[in-house]
Amino acid sequence: MFSCDEINERVLPRSSGKSGNLLVVVDSFYWNNKTGEAIMEAFAKEQEGLPQREPLFDIIQLPQQHFAQIFKTNRNIILVEIKPNSKNKLTINSDVWSESQLVVTISAPTDEIAAQTIEKNAKALADYFNNKELERLNQRFNQKSNPKASGVLRTQFNLEMNLESYYRVAIEDSNFVWLRKDKTAGEHPINQGLMVYSYPYTSDSTFTVNSLVDKRNEFTKKYIKGANDSTFMQTYAEYPPKDKEVSLNGLYAKEMRGLWLIKGDFMGGPFVSYTFVDEKRNRVICIDGYVFAPKFDKREFLRELEAFALGAKLVK
Repeated sequence: MFSCDEINERVLPRSSGKSGNLLVVVDSFYWNNKTGEAIMEAFAKEQEGLPQREPLFDIIQLPQQHFAQIFKTNRNIILVEIKPNSKNKLTINSDVWSESQLVVTISAPTDEIAAQTIEKNAKALADYFNNKELERLNQRFNQKSNPKASGVLRTQFNLEMNLESYYRVAIEDSNFVWLRKDKTAGEHPINQGLMVYSYPYTSDSTFTVNSLVDKRNEFTKKYIKGANDSTFMQTYAEYPPKDKEVSLNGLYAKEMRGLWLIKGDFMGGPFVSYTFVDEKRNRVICIDGYVFAPKFDKREFLRELEAFALGAKLVK
């Protein structure tokens, strides 16, 4: 015997594909024309704040006739349908063929109108896919909790964060915590670091790029050393960080993306930081993630750290 709810329950498979992959289903004729150009401009342009060229997403194009069931579980899909009698329409749906899936469908009567629709909505669509990737990462981290590291951040900064179990507390000091995840691929090192630090809030000038960089350099010079104590991490001055305003669980925050180096040593890589004010305690808090992976692409390593930061919540 089964109830109606049990009979109608829909069980979806897990989504497939790697983080940052984007499957674009569009006929090759349109892919090689304005529609394809608009998609590449929107989703394959260079990710800011990385030491080498990497696209926002890794795009895989597939003609409509080859869009078989095996491809329908992909995590990120854009379907472009161009037919003379079609109405111009853009829809966004979740969990269509698999769990945690995002599917964007664009219908248009011509190649030119499809391209215009993509261009008009390019930033919003890129944000949708990026935010979905961050959501997936946070769900994964939540399943592999790190109570020790999370407890330190809660005690020091009144922050709740989902942290992967592989991170260890490298340094804990007054108003500063450094978490590290170290591994190797072959003989090549990969290091992801997360720094959280705080200081008194004095004025809105705190959120200028120069002020944020000065504070970052102050903490990294003191705590993040290279091969010896005479070497230390600093923000790469010749590459001014890119900044923008974001919402961090309802709090105003300043995102900053740039490059770092070790003064006096041959090490460097990208970083992303999020700075906001803890009004109750009248202090500025910065969550700063960096990557050292000299032989590898760094976009997805940095995205993990971005997910940690944007999932943080202040404890009331």
